Amino acid sequence: MAQTNAKTALKPEAEIVAEIVIDALAYGPYGIGRLDGKAVMIADTAPGDKIVARVVESKERYAVGEVIRLIEPSPLRQTPPCPYVGRCGGCSWQHLLYDTQLRAKQQSVADALRRIGKLNDFDLRPIIPSANEYHYRRRIRLQVDGVKRLGFYGAGSHDLVEIDSCYIAEAPLNRAIEPLRCWLAELHSTIEHLELVNGDEPDEIVAIAQTADSFNSIDEPACEALSNSAEGVNGLIVNSRNGRKVWGKPWITVTLQNDLSLKLDADVFTQVNAAGNRHMLDQLLTAGHFHERDQVLELYSGAGNFTLPLARRVKEIVAVEGHRAAIANGKLNAQNYRLENIDWLCAAVPQAVAQLKRQRRKFSKIVLDPPRTGAKDIEADLAALGAAMILYISCNPTTLARDLAALSKFGYKLSFVQPIDFFPHSFHVESLAVMMR
Repeated sequence: MAQTNAKTALKPEAEIVAEIVIDALAYGPYGIGRLDGKAVMIADTAPGDKIVARVVESKERYAVGEVIRLIEPSPLRQTPPCPYVGRCGGCSWQHLLYDTQLRAKQQSVADALRRIGKLNDFDLRPIIPSANEYHYRRRIRLQVDGVKRLGFYGAGSHDLVEIDSCYIAEAPLNRAIEPLRCWLAELHSTIEHLELVNGDEPDEIVAIAQTADSFNSIDEPACEALSNSAEGVNGLIVNSRNGRKVWGKPWITVTLQNDLSLKLDADVFTQVNAAGNRHMLDQLLTAGHFHERDQVLELYSGAGNFTLPLARRVKEIVAVEGHRAAIANGKLNAQNYRLENIDWLCAAVPQAVAQLKRQRRKFSKIVLDPPRTGAKDIEADLAALGAAMILYISCNPTTLARDLAALSKFGYKLSFVQPIDFFPHSFHVESLAVMMR
């Protein structure tokens, strides 16, 4: 039971300091304890921690606190290996043992589906761990400050934490940080941030820079030199007010299956965890039982991450994506594999689904992989397309639960959910949900 000291009797506007026992993890960077019956959310804690905390914000249903002192550490804690933990705004769960993280993510999915979605009688399968607990990210975004330091923002701030390496980034990305730091020092253009991307083939490190305003042409020799360097960066893309400029090899390879890889512009979206992405593809193909008579609708298709593997199994697939560059990449890869049964539709998903409904199109299966905000308010149009199965891939249990609950009102029943950990040391979790009608 949570303990409080005498200070909890102070007036609401006065400082409240108390002993609290953390008993759970939230879907977020917080542990949860209780103080006088109210939930208190406290970052950098673990279930079983006994702490002295200060309440920094009090709302009607919960409060937010901060740790003053750790009285008794939980056995679920570990010493974070990254030297920037506590300053950098990433990896909010690196102080937790990996098994603890997995259990918490499984519980986050279960809680969202049952409490938010009011969904029951489905199979929640055990979470699939990441193949790598560390050094799994193929993409990282680095911020650049006014004195050209390179790093990540601190938690909840725009204060830059300069770094030499990132403990969850793939090793080739870390080797590129110092050459980029030297390149920044030479520039006259002002860079706001950089994204580093690593492909599945050797020597596929691409830097994507965003300028604060226009690109200064005097910087072209430095950009050429960076992309021709024997170490670090093989391709460079600079986006600015005066356009997109490219040096070196600005593409990466994304391997999906033994005999299927995509060649993509590095500034087109790809999943950060390469092995996790392949796990999800395997789960999708197995769950969908796709066959040569299927007519499939895929929403938020991107550059063909799932589209091309699906196209090799089904009669026809309509792939909807709003980003024109992703569609262009997808078409080129489809041509390379001589896949002619894909109808690429560049449009916003709500408008595309409404159009397909007006056309009285019918599909046997629907696959969607929306952004974190989910796919709100398209459930009626989706239901009108006649699919017997909807396979929903999500990176947010909350919006997943909301959208599945909406679909359940149109005759769909949740069959099973398969969580997959794409993001060790954060609270984020990927899931595949299958609904049947």
